[in-house]
Amino acid sequence: MINLALQHWAGCGAVAVLALMCVGCGTVGEPVYPSAHIPVAPSDLSAVQRGSRIFVQFTVPPLTTDAKVQTRIGGVEVFVGPAAKPFNTETWTASATRVTVKSAEKPGPMEASAPLPDGLAGKDLMVGARVLNTRSRASGWSNFATVHVVSPVVAPTDVTATAVAEGVQINWVDEGEHAFRIFRQGPTDRLPAEAGRADTTRFVDGDITWGSPYRYWVQAVRDGAESETAASPVLTPEDKFPPAVPAGLNAVTGVGSIELAWERNTETDFKNYVIYRALGDGQLQKLAEIDVPAYSDKATEPGKHYKYAIAAVDQRGNVSEKSAAVEAIAP
Repeated sequence: MINLALQHWAGCGAVAVLALMCVGCGTVGEPVYPSAHIPVAPSDLSAVQRGSRIFVQFTVPPLTTDAKVQTRIGGVEVFVGPAAKPFNTETWTASATRVTVKSAEKPGPMEASAPLPDGLAGKDLMVGARVLNTRSRASGWSNFATVHVVSPVVAPTDVTATAVAEGVQINWVDEGEHAFRIFRQGPTDRLPAEAGRADTTRFVDGDITWGSPYRYWVQAVRDGAESETAASPVLTPEDKFPPAVPAGLNAVTGVGSIELAWERNTETDFKNYVIYRALGDGQLQKLAEIDVPAYSDKATEPGKHYKYAIAAVDQRGNVSEKSAAVEAIAP
């Protein structure tokens, strides 16, 4: 009887343990495999001929092909080779120039360059890139960019920057028929940025702050190709330029006064006008300062001969020449 009881309790215990195991494990799921850490390929690659090199830009995504976040990469490979139809990546890779950028360690914006292969003027190049993980396993191919090769565009020379009344004038020398891009780095700019474009060898930058340092770069452009940039010395422009001489001054007699009127100055840094008056053939003397282009001179004596001129003043105290004088006899 005792043995039968023990056997009975042992059997019940095994059933209970099995039941607990089933409750704890639940259903069996899909197996979880370790990530292969293959980077996602760039999809925004662009390329341009600059001088005798091909410059490439793209962004390395921060993900792997199995949607894992990657914080480090092993580098990038950029390939530049002749375009062919039909396009076959294996054949193309074998003949392409490869540039390995091992210094690229994190996802994000990338730049690379490769020498322009010889003998391809007038032909097309194909450019592509792959990302390497930390074990040197490569991603798939990026999008491919096509570059039509032309004879290298020569950079401008003798770039100068000079302060003028309108801002900063940039001049340079160029012997080809090119368009130009002008880049500027000001006091608050971390990197140079495009300031404008020109079809001649002169550009005026009016968007400046007087007394702040600026440097400019000029790049020639032709048929989609670019030159290297040529830089000016750093310039800190100072505003030593007076406003325009007031124009159109006219004097007419009023009731007990001589009324003056002239054309308004349009300078953005205009401050005010200075009115000068002389009695008869005497010297012009300062009479008043106003900020509107009209003045009523009531401090006159009947029958006397008066002469007037106007000058303009800007915010920095620069004073224009006097206008042509006008005359009137007080009523």
